[in-house]
Amino acid sequence: MKKKTFRKLEILLHFITAFILLIKGSDELGRRLYFPGFIIIGLALLILAITIFWKTLYIRPKQARQVCYYLEAPALLVTAYVLHLENKPFLPAIFLIAALLYPAMGFISSKKFRRIKNINDSF
Repeated sequence: MKKKTFRKLEILLHFITAFILLIKGSDELGRRLYFPGFIIIGLALLILAITIFWKTLYIRPKQARQVCYYLEAPALLVTAYVLHLENKPFLPAIFLIAALLYPAMGFISSKKFRRIKNINDSF
């Protein structure tokens, strides 16, 4: 897969995740659970702002994508907890796994992962 295609898919992933978080946050506000609802919506809006306005905020594109990964993880973790409290059978596990994978993806997309990989290959 080309780098440009991979970057576009990454941006699409951030938009889809933020959209899902906005839906869940508004659902929580509709149920009058304001604390988790505002946390989820706040993080989703921050993710959308960084994804859309990274140039205006003077953030490099790669750094913006990594920050989005690290912001999506706690939002997904709160969503998993709320779904657990709602006694949903499989959704909390899916959101928990996603919350654990997003920081890993942020680390893999960084240069630090490549440096560690190159150091291990040289031994």
